[in-house]
Amino acid sequence: MKVLKRGAAALLVASLAAALAGCSSGASPKEAMMDAMANNQKATSMTYKGSMTFTDLVLPPAAADAAGAANSAMASTMLAFLKGTVINVHGSVQKSPMRAELTMDVTLGSGDVKLNASIPMIITEDKTWIKVPQIPGLPLPETIAGKFVEIDMKKLEQEQGAADVAASPQVGQDLLKALVDSLDEKTYFSEPEAADVKGLAADHKVDQLVRFSINEKNVEAAWTAIMEKAAPQIIDILLKNEAYMKMFKLSKADLEAAKKELEGKEDGKVKAAVEEMKKTIKINQLDVTGGITDDYLTYEGVVLNVESTDSAQGMKLGIHFDLSLDDINKEIKFEYELPKDAVPVEKIQEMLGLPSGS
Repeated sequence: MKVLKRGAAALLVASLAAALAGCSSGASPKEAMMDAMANNQKATSMTYKGSMTFTDLVLPPAAADAAGAANSAMASTMLAFLKGTVINVHGSVQKSPMRAELTMDVTLGSGDVKLNASIPMIITEDKTWIKVPQIPGLPLPETIAGKFVEIDMKKLEQEQGAADVAASPQVGQDLLKALVDSLDEKTYFSEPEAADVKGLAADHKVDQLVRFSINEKNVEAAWTAIMEKAAPQIIDILLKNEAYMKMFKLSKADLEAAKKELEGKEDGKVKAAVEEMKKTIKINQLDVTGGITDDYLTYEGVVLNVESTDSAQGMKLGIHFDLSLDDINKEIKFEYELPKDAVPVEKIQEMLGLPSGS
């Protein structure tokens, strides 16, 4: 049951990613969504921009108690600071040669007390560079403040046994297809009007919009459908792909045990798993909206509001996220040159007293 409980939450989050795939005109919402997802995966390049806001954030009181009185007070201050945080993002992606840029402009706090930081990131097939922000009031050594930190991805994979999931993109699509196919179209999918999509810019034209929704009325049916229909297929897919097993930190024994539990449907194992999920997390709202133009996804919007049903945990999380995509299959001009004076991450680990490879 423990494996099912842990895995089911991941499966539902994955459904969010699937719903982001958008849709193409002329097909049913679910079919259009899968078609657009395939088209976006084949795209050679694109640019994007968006924003994410934490509308609600409450951490478990047990964690604060464990930290002690002084640390608890500091944690409360930080929590108040994080609530209302806005993260604006923009960047570019190209497939060959593989390169991506992501810049996060973060605003912490609200009212008169705010903290701003810009964090650019550059990714290639072999390396990742992250620029250390210069934050007022936060003393950082001149050797790293405002400099790019270089991470050797190949070395990291060897040290930490990281999985190369990019090597088998079809598996990811198979996982999402199994998940989406388990959910009834009339229950979870709709086609809203542009005026009803809050984060869609007025000048952003789309051919079709699809919304995937889970709320208090259909959440139990969603958990049941995922556990009964999607989970067995997903377990079989994962068992055949080691890279994805590593990514989800699941062993073959874990998956085989979960599969055995699901096979005992007649003993009420699925129903028990659903009840366990209901006792763990309450989904107040999960709305994911995808919009596409010319058969490609060009807009993604997410409204998420969840909370723990365990009073001892007391966790709440509210997020509003919007992302628009442009310049699909066009020539990309990147914002940054590849850094030539970057600081190796090992030096940062040395400065912080961390062991190499941590």
